[in-house]
Amino acid sequence: MRLFDAPHIAYFLGGLTQVLLALILWALWLLGAFAGLYAPPALPVSPVALHGFLMIYGVFPFFVLGFLATTFPRWMQTTPPTRRAYRDAFALRVAGLILVYAGLVLGDRAVVLGAVIMAVGDARLVAALVGVYRRARETARRGVLLFTWTLTAEVAGLLLYAAALWRGSPLSPLIAIRVGLFGFLIPTLFGVSYRMIPFFTASVLTGYRRPLANPQVPMAFLAATASHALLASLGWHAVLAALDLAIAAAAWYHLVLWFRRDVMRHGLLLLLYAGYAWLGIGFALYAASNARLAMGLQALGRGPLHALGIGFALSLIVAMATRVTRGHSGRPLASDTLSWVALFGIEIAAVLRIAASIPALDRLAPYDLSVFAAPVAIAALLPWATRYAAMLATTHREASS
Repeated sequence: MRLFDAPHIAYFLGGLTQVLLALILWALWLLGAFAGLYAPPALPVSPVALHGFLMIYGVFPFFVLGFLATTFPRWMQTTPPTRRAYRDAFALRVAGLILVYAGLVLGDRAVVLGAVIMAVGDARLVAALVGVYRRARETARRGVLLFTWTLTAEVAGLLLYAAALWRGSPLSPLIAIRVGLFGFLIPTLFGVSYRMIPFFTASVLTGYRRPLANPQVPMAFLAATASHALLASLGWHAVLAALDLAIAAAAWYHLVLWFRRDVMRHGLLLLLYAGYAWLGIGFALYAASNARLAMGLQALGRGPLHALGIGFALSLIVAMATRVTRGHSGRPLASDTLSWVALFGIEIAAVLRIAASIPALDRLAPYDLSVFAAPVAIAALLPWATRYAAMLATTHREASS
């Protein structure tokens, strides 16, 4: 095992471990709080804010940073970050995350310190990636500027979370969650999809003509999602409903633009398209929820958020991690049963969590439907995560990604 042969190896292993830990912790809390099986322990941080932090800042940056640190130099045809840069950044991120978990027993000050250490570690790698960007030729930088903004937002969100938990702070940690979701995670994954899904499709389908890429599109998407976060904070629900509908339409437009019927015959490609499809669903649900609020009706709760966080982000992470891991370990670029089990389980978990936000559906179940979502996701992800962790941990055989 050569943990730091490439950035994605250590970072993906960290992400595979963390996604299971975060979901198991949340499932245990839900079983006590909503199923009434036992009294959940008192936590030094709001359970909702903690869960959001562990998923948005604890899970996804491992995959995003590992992927970008590996692919950035290839996209821009320049030298990669040094091994020391991403090794030290990874060590700081893991140390900070361990301190966050320890803070559940030691108190909120440990959580604050852990979040700051994670921010320092991520900033170390972001600085190295900015160095890659600056060394590249001007023509090679097109379409990559987005990621310097979104990764900066991720570091800022970690610091915001720490500031919000400082005793006496007027800030809410949910602001940091919103920054992480709409300033970092969703626009980053759209940017990766915009660049890589047509590329992967063209590399598989004979005669596929890649649509002409416009480097302004990912930046416009970032502006739209950042505007969503701002308008949500202001409570401008009518304007927000129109914006969310426009974002959903743009997401589906690109899905139709990229898709060809032959994609259905290639499982690894289909994984990517299935995950990406949730982007439009998530923002359509946000549009419906905000329209209801504008009319004085009950919103859809956290259903739209989980359509994006589980349906879109987690599904796309499974698809991307599957492809990158197989490609960089010299294995055939094809999906396997465990990948599809993971994807289907995530889709079911997303549907359950959305249904839990609709009172008429939630009342049909003996318990809050959200109680079932986390165990379903854990059961689906565990075999896939175990198998792909083993792939990452075995001798690294470099191949084309």
